[in-house]
Amino acid sequence: MHLLPRLLGFGLLSLLVGLLLFTSCETSRRRESSDPTREAQSIADEATANAQSNMAATRQIAQVNEAGPPTFKTAESVLAQAFIRQFGDGTVVDKIMVRPAPSAPKEPTVYYLVGMGLREGKFRAMALPLRNSGNGALSLTPNAERYVLTGQGCASCYFTFEGNQITGSSCADNSEGAGSCTMQVLGENTLFVRK
Repeated sequence: MHLLPRLLGFGLLSLLVGLLLFTSCETSRRRESSDPTREAQSIADEATANAQSNMAATRQIAQVNEAGPPTFKTAESVLAQAFIRQFGDGTVVDKIMVRPAPSAPKEPTVYYLVGMGLREGKFRAMALPLRNSGNGALSLTPNAERYVLTGQGCASCYFTFEGNQITGSSCADNSEGAGSCTMQVLGENTLFVRK
């Protein structure tokens, strides 16, 4: 008989201690999450990690030569597979180029990495601006925009430029009743982003 009140008392005491510990943990959690210094440090750490991952994903694509076209530093087959992944809609890329944009004589030349192919018989192309590091190395960064062309009844499409910037598209066959080309400008790319 004396055992039951003792067990009941011990159980209530344990419940009270557990409740006190639980509430003290909750208040320390709230205090940590509302600390502006810790929040600022967390944001800074996250920004640093993002910057490092973007730097790791920057990749040299080609090298500009004094004479002749740029030389690929990343294999064209690797680039074709990366473009196929980037399109992500069944587009088969079979031609890769690094092309300079038209520019005025004293302006720096801007180069674009271009992948071309077909999806369900329709012409598709994607161009990404390359960053020139100054020593002739042309690199692709993850924050480079994507210019995507889709042809409707057009055998091939071309990017149109204003200065050295892509501004639109045109169909190879400009005759009346010929197809059309549409262009989309999309932010960022994941050609070589590590996951």
